[in-house]
Amino acid sequence: MKAALLTTHSFAARWLSGNPLASLFRTLMPSALRMSGAALQFLSTVIVARALGDESSAAFFFWSSVLMTSGPIASYGLEQIALRSVPRLQEQGAAAIGTFLGHLRFISLMVSLLLGIGLIVFELVTEQSDQGLQTWHLMPPIALASIALCLINGEALKGLSRPMMAVVFGHLIPVSLFCLLIILFARGAPSAGVLALYTFSYFLGAIAIRFCPARECRRPLVAIPSARKFRETLREGFPVCCVNLFGAMGFILPLAILEVTRPAAEVAYITTAFRISILCIVLSAAIHGVFAPVMSRAALLPDPRRALFRVYGKAVLITLGTLAIPLAIGIGMPGTVMSIFGESFRNGADALRLLLIAQLITVCIGPVPQLLLMTGHASMLAVLGVLKLITGVVLSALLIPHYGGVGMVIGMGIAFVAEEIVGLGYALAKLRRPANAEAPTGQP
Repeated sequence: MKAALLTTHSFAARWLSGNPLASLFRTLMPSALRMSGAALQFLSTVIVARALGDESSAAFFFWSSVLMTSGPIASYGLEQIALRSVPRLQEQGAAAIGTFLGHLRFISLMVSLLLGIGLIVFELVTEQSDQGLQTWHLMPPIALASIALCLINGEALKGLSRPMMAVVFGHLIPVSLFCLLIILFARGAPSAGVLALYTFSYFLGAIAIRFCPARECRRPLVAIPSARKFRETLREGFPVCCVNLFGAMGFILPLAILEVTRPAAEVAYITTAFRISILCIVLSAAIHGVFAPVMSRAALLPDPRRALFRVYGKAVLITLGTLAIPLAIGIGMPGTVMSIFGESFRNGADALRLLLIAQLITVCIGPVPQLLLMTGHASMLAVLGVLKLITGVVLSALLIPHYGGVGMVIGMGIAFVAEEIVGLGYALAKLRRPANAEAPTGQP
């Protein structure tokens, strides 16, 4: 009997390793798990919108959007360094990986502290009341640091080829906790109270890595790097941080213009539409992240073009197949989707349709940021980020006075799609001949 079981297990292992359907199943499972997390985020948004109303929820939606967008800045782009470097550190063992990740978390906490102080100053300057520093002003910096650590933890697990764990510890735990907490406590709570629940959820999500089955990520949680290593990591992460900074500012600055010039209810509509579209971005990034370690290894080949674009094509097809139905529903029936948050939210239907059309275009273009990062062209991503920032802010400033939130969406959509097209063209040009391919940087 034991021999029969061993034979059956061996046959199943061989079948799974060689069967295309099984391979597709393994690829899509992390995305399916991420979709469950996205569903919980969607449910959380609905509960908050219905519990607080469009005007009262505007403050929470504004700050949570700022925090989620600023998370990659606080991580200093170190999550992408973890994704790229961890696969190359596996030969050195779990202790080397753990120490490396501890260094990344420490640097991220320092950056989060500095950025968090800036958020506190912004809160105090823009606060309309004269009450001065309040307890809730301290929550965004804590949430920001927690989000940054969750990003690093998740990408490190992807680098270890454990995409299911990456989704659980990088995304599913905090969003599940937040959904549970607002189901229990959101009704009757002020916007600051909901923000406190949001902060607490991501804080627990960040420290949950201590209980992760992947021992490479558990210890140390934080490790102080040497001065030399600190400088090297800052230098390596700077281009990626610039990419994230410019990308975040390309959203935050137009949103700040909208928040200052338009009614609070309209801010709630637009931020809600963005939160829906961001779910699609998160899901596509989850699928692209599964392919990133393979792209990182393929970039080390003498002639990486064929191997890279074989993986790139698979990422495009699987992402498009996964998101086709949600995008079709959102583009075809945006008013129905927005009405889930309340009838007044139908006013954001046009913005949602435009956002999802832009998302569909970028899905068809493919995972351009991952392609540039894994082939060592992070500096070009930074250049594209600057151009996207300038284009998006200028167009938003011109269009918001005439078209309101829809003008902001048009400006950002044009900037986002243009960045993808130019980035893909640059990558194709650089990879046309092996002599033109730049060696990937940032190897540990």
